[in-house]
Amino acid sequence: MIKNLEALYSRGNTAGRKVVLEILEAGLTAPDSYQNVRKMLRIENDKLFIGHPDFFQPIADKPALPLVFDLRQVRHIYVVGGGKAVQRQAEAVEDVLGDLITDSQLQIKKGEEVRLKKIKVTLAGHPIPDEDSVRGAQRILDIERKAKEGDIVFFCTSGGGTALKALPAPGINLEDLQKV
Repeated sequence: MIKNLEALYSRGNTAGRKVVLEILEAGLTAPDSYQNVRKMLRIENDKLFIGHPDFFQPIADKPALPLVFDLRQVRHIYVVGGGKAVQRQAEAVEDVLGDLITDSQLQIKKGEEVRLKKIKVTLAGHPIPDEDSVRGAQRILDIERKAKEGDIVFFCTSGGGTALKALPAPGINLEDLQKV
C-alpha cells in the first residue's frame, strides 16, 4: 500500500523505521474492503462459502458461519448497491463470482473510474442526487424484485449511498430530495 517503502527504509534508524512502517502498512491494509470481501467469499467444489472467522461473533440462535450454498441449486446471483467506496467491495465479488452473476447494478460517484467488468455501473450524483441516481436506484429495485427463493442477492454499500441511490417516494420528486 505504501509505494515508497524502500526509500523510507533507507535512511536514519532503518530498523525502527521498518517496524513503524510495517505497523502503518497493516493499519492501512486492514480496512481494505476488497481484501475483506475476498476473505469472506470462496468457491470450492461447486459450493459458495460466505463467511470468515475473523468477522464472526457467535450468537446463540444464529447458524454457524460460513454460509454454504450449492451453486448447482442457486438459480440467480444478483449484485446491487451503491456508495463512494463500494466499487472495491464489488470488485471482490466480481473476482470470485464472475460469470455466475446473473444481473447487477451499482451506483458510484460521478468522476470515479469504473473498474468493474461484469457488474453494471451507473455514475450518479453525490452529494446531491441527480437523474442518474434515480435511474440507477430504480434499476436496483427492479433487480431486487426479480429475486426469488433460490437466488442470492449481494448488497454492497458504503457512505454516500443515500444520494447515489436516491429513489423518491410517491408524492416526492427529485427536486424535493435535492433541496433536503
